Amino acid sequence: MRHLLKIIVISSLLSAQGALACSFSGSDLFKPTLKQWEQHPGPAQKGEKGDYWEQVPAPIVRVSGITRGSSAPGSSCSDAGTLSLEISLPKESTYSIEEFGIYFRVKNGVLPDAIFPDLPVVGAIENGKSNILFAWLDGHPSHQIALDLEIEVFLVTNGLNVGPSSVFTVKAGKG
Repeated sequence: MRHLLKIIVISSLLSAQGALACSFSGSDLFKPTLKQWEQHPGPAQKGEKGDYWEQVPAPIVRVSGITRGSSAPGSSCSDAGTLSLEISLPKESTYSIEEFGIYFRVKNGVLPDAIFPDLPVVGAIENGKSNILFAWLDGHPSHQIALDLEIEVFLVTNGLNVGPSSVFTVKAGKG
């Protein structure tokens, strides 16, 4: 009986370990306060040519990493694809990235799975940049499609003001 109990406990631990091993935290949903957005003074308020209020800027996006799955689905994290992004603001902006949610929309290309949520997200803030990690079920390379995506990204304020977009590409062959 003791021997059977040991086998059950060890089997449970081994099967739970694989289920717990795959956990990605790279973004959270943006939760707008819906309070009126506090715009910063623009150049016209300083006697210069330009807008009276500084507008929501277009984000700067840098793809900092792409990984593709290497195993069949169900193989812990090795079946996941990941996309790491670094989002920042133009140097001339007086805003900070913490003031915005970030919305992604696929303009062109075929997604292998739902990579981008339908809602704005926020990432971990480090050195004035928002670091976002997206993960998807990618599977074994024999079942993957090459990534050739054109993505549009916008900043969204707490008052739901939307700024101009930037476009970036994601290109990666099969894993």
